[in-house]
Amino acid sequence: MFARLIAWLDERIEIRKHWKAFAVRPVPGGASWFYVLGASLVFLFLLQMASGIFLSLYYVPTPDHAYASVKFIQNEAPFGNFIRGLHHWGASFMMVLVALHMLRVFTFGAYKKPREAVWLIGVFLVMLVGGFAFTGYLLPWDQKAYWATVVGTNVAGTVPVIGGALLKIVRGGAELSNLTLSRFFAIHTYILPWSLALLAFLHILVLELAGAGGTWNAAEQKQNFSEPLFPNQIFRDTIFTLIVFLALSAFAIFSPATLEPQADPTDSTYNPRPEWYFYFIFQMLRIFEGKYEAVGTVILPAVAVIALLLLPFFDTEPERAPRKRQIMMSIAGLAVVTVTVLTIMGARAPIINAPAVTSPSVLAGRILFNKNGCISCHSMHGKGGTIGPDLTHVGSKRDREWLMRHFKDPQAVSPGSIMPKITLPEKELNELADYMQSLK
Repeated sequence: MFARLIAWLDERIEIRKHWKAFAVRPVPGGASWFYVLGASLVFLFLLQMASGIFLSLYYVPTPDHAYASVKFIQNEAPFGNFIRGLHHWGASFMMVLVALHMLRVFTFGAYKKPREAVWLIGVFLVMLVGGFAFTGYLLPWDQKAYWATVVGTNVAGTVPVIGGALLKIVRGGAELSNLTLSRFFAIHTYILPWSLALLAFLHILVLELAGAGGTWNAAEQKQNFSEPLFPNQIFRDTIFTLIVFLALSAFAIFSPATLEPQADPTDSTYNPRPEWYFYFIFQMLRIFEGKYEAVGTVILPAVAVIALLLLPFFDTEPERAPRKRQIMMSIAGLAVVTVTVLTIMGARAPIINAPAVTSPSVLAGRILFNKNGCISCHSMHGKGGTIGPDLTHVGSKRDREWLMRHFKDPQAVSPGSIMPKITLPEKELNELADYMQSLK
């Protein structure tokens, strides 16, 4: 039956001819286990698409029904808990494998001429994978999803000058709402999958046109040593992909995706912690506090992305052997160690009580608080000066009117206070009061 099907297809679209052209494609330097990461990433993307389609059959992207629909998937839909686990852990596997794939390409020097375009597209693919992980975070609409997204979107508000406007664009308004959820769902299920599929196709197409990098061994390159893709490399790809799927299934079965209580926007006591692959950013938020916050949220990430994009134009030497690229390999090693250490520190760090910062006005007030060095006199969550009172929960103790009067004339409101008058425009005083009111 199968032979007849192949014969039928071959008569119409010459399937044997196309298979032969695919199978005899040369693998420079011969088959290697180092080359299995690309095929496994394609498999994971297809699995994420398939599991995501199943989830979307039951999911309702509204705050009133999102949580209930995810709970139904997890508890009642056929194989729902397993498929949701595959989708949940698939994001982690993709983050790991895409990082290893990029590291492998860097180590082999495969980003160099004539494969610069392949590398550039790959960098954008990495960012899209991160976008997938972030936008999918909110969809369960439980406490962790809601408040972690509040903190994550606050990062957009730290961008100088356009932060407030950017925050509104990301959220679809001042607060997380129905618009935020529907916007994230649309980006996660429509925009990002098609964008990633298109870029992945271009990535593979440009790689075919430029030629695979193969080994860094100069002697083998001169000998033009290679072997066909089939059977050795396809065998390795298949075995590794099977291992990935079995590991992913084990995680889905023995450590299923969690679902916390339904999101409560009024619960400002909840302390969020992101998924492990965002721990290094979480830790940078702790390191760069106050007026240096934008360094950790905007400047360093932007520098890292620009460095990756400029890498093939900066490192133009034809030599690809790692031992002869000691400076570049040392820089890469330092970057890997830094991210690893930040991730471990983020995993061990105590949770920060930060979710109260939600609106652009509150965020602007926090920036003013940091910019004017208020933390040098006042403490919050155990950090800061001791000259003035602790402001950790000041919003529960003082109303807005008292705060405004105290800003303008501290001695009149609190006799004996050594705090100077705050000479800011009325708009900024109101933003500062909004921030103080949020600290409950």
